[in-house]
Amino acid sequence: MRTSLLLVFFVMALSAGEPDAQALFDNGHYKRARELAEASYRTHPNDARATYLLAMVRHVFLKFDDAVKYGETAVRLDSKPSPYHRELGEIYADQAETVSIFRQLGLARKCRAEFDAAVAIAPKDPDNLYDQMLYFLQAPGVVGGDKKKAIEIANEMVKISPVRGYLALAHIAKADKEDGKLEDLYKKVVESDPKYYESRIFLAQFYLDPQHTNATACEQQSRAALDLNPDRIDAYRWLTYALVLQKRFDDAAKMIARAETAVPDNLAPYVHAARAILRDGVELPKAEAYLKKYINET
Repeated sequence: MRTSLLLVFFVMALSAGEPDAQALFDNGHYKRARELAEASYRTHPNDARATYLLAMVRHVFLKFDDAVKYGETAVRLDSKPSPYHRELGEIYADQAETVSIFRQLGLARKCRAEFDAAVAIAPKDPDNLYDQMLYFLQAPGVVGGDKKKAIEIANEMVKISPVRGYLALAHIAKADKEDGKLEDLYKKVVESDPKYYESRIFLAQFYLDPQHTNATACEQQSRAALDLNPDRIDAYRWLTYALVLQKRFDDAAKMIARAETAVPDNLAPYVHAARAILRDGVELPKAEAYLKKYINET
C-alpha cells in the first residue's frame, strides 16, 4: 500500500506562520518536512496533530515501530479526525509486509478497524474510500478481503470523485493483470480533471511499462505535470526517464540539473536516469556516475 498515494495525506503545518508540511511532502521535500514535524512535536508533545504528523514522518522513512507508537497515540489523544485513523491503518498495512505471517493477521485486523473507523467518520471522503477499497482488494479472505466489495467501492467513488474513482478502478485492473483496460482508465482520470497532478503522473508511468512503452507520450504527460507544479519531484523523475529512453542524454542531464535546483533535497531523478540507462544497456558510465551522486549525497 506504500505508493504515491501516501504522500497525499500529510497534514497542514501547526500554525499559519510555519511552512506547509503537506506541501513539502507532496513535492518530495522529505528532509525539510521531517525537520518541521520533529520540531513541532518537541514543542507540542501532547498535541494530537503534532503526534499525527510525526507518525506520518516515521512512516515515510520506514520506521514502522515508531510510526505505530505515534499513530496510536494520535488516535488516543483525538479520535475524531478520520485522517488519524486512516494513517494508522496505512502504517499497520505497511508494517505487515515486514513481519511474520502470524503477526500479519493481527495487523490486518487492526488495519481494517482503522479504515472502517475513518469511513464511519467521513463516509464520502475519497481518501478514506480509496484505502478501504485497497484493503478489500489486497487482504486475504480470512481477515475480510473481498474483491467484489472493492469493485463496488471503486464504482461508488466514480460518482463521488471521478478522478479517484477511475484511479481505483485502474488499481483493480492492474491487480487483475487486465492491462488492456489501463490506458483508457488513466485517460479518464486525466479527462476528469486535467489539472490533477497525479493523473498525469499515473499516465506517464503507464507509458514506461515495458509491455507498452511510449517514451514520447510519457514525456508529454510528464511535461504537463511539470507545468502544473514545478516544485514537485515526480514529473522530473519520469521526464528524465523518458528523455533517456529517447537517447536524449543532454536533455536528460539538463532536466536533472533543473530538478536538483527545484527540489534539492530529493535526488530521485538521478536514480531514474540510471534505471533508464541500465534498461537499454547504453552509456553505462553515465548510470554509474548518477548512482554514485545519489548514494553519496542522500
